[in-house]
Amino acid sequence: MGLRSRSGPRRGAPAKMVRIWVGWWTALAVIWLLLVGSFHYDELIVGAAASAVAATAATAVHHRGYIRFWPRASWLQEVPSLIATIAVDCGLLADALWRRAVRGEPVRGSTIRVPFHHGGDNGRDGARRALVNLAVSITPNTYVVDIDPEGDSLLVHQLVSQPLDRVLRRERARAVSARSSGVEGREPVQ
Repeated sequence: MGLRSRSGPRRGAPAKMVRIWVGWWTALAVIWLLLVGSFHYDELIVGAAASAVAATAATAVHHRGYIRFWPRASWLQEVPSLIATIAVDCGLLADALWRRAVRGEPVRGSTIRVPFHHGGDNGRDGARRALVNLAVSITPNTYVVDIDPEGDSLLVHQLVSQPLDRVLRRERARAVSARSSGVEGREPVQ
């Protein structure tokens, strides 16, 4: 008496799944519109259907607990800086193209290893890893080639060599701080 079954659905679970599905569908539909750039009736129908299929898959994955993604709202304050970095990188690459195409000067890129605290398997660290990867790779000059969890580092390629941007400097400092405090007992990268 008084014992609740653990196998039964939790109260409010269907409503939560509907909210998750609607959130995914909305985000995916907006991305579709941004990528397609058209409001033709047939493209809106295809975009709505594709967003529904993808939202259903994402909700099923979420419900099964395969992916944990818990970003912080405060991370949105990085968006203006990211937009500025994108603009600066566009100018940097335009200059490199001018130097190479018109002047015939060599333009050198680089691949660098940046210390990066991988963190754990929780949703917060997973969200941070995914969003750092996005923030670095969305800029035209730089992209993440690999995240090395054992070595706590990122392998980053720059089309035109330049100092680390704000995101990479912050993540390098976080990695150094985590190493010095002995977080997760990982050995420093040699």
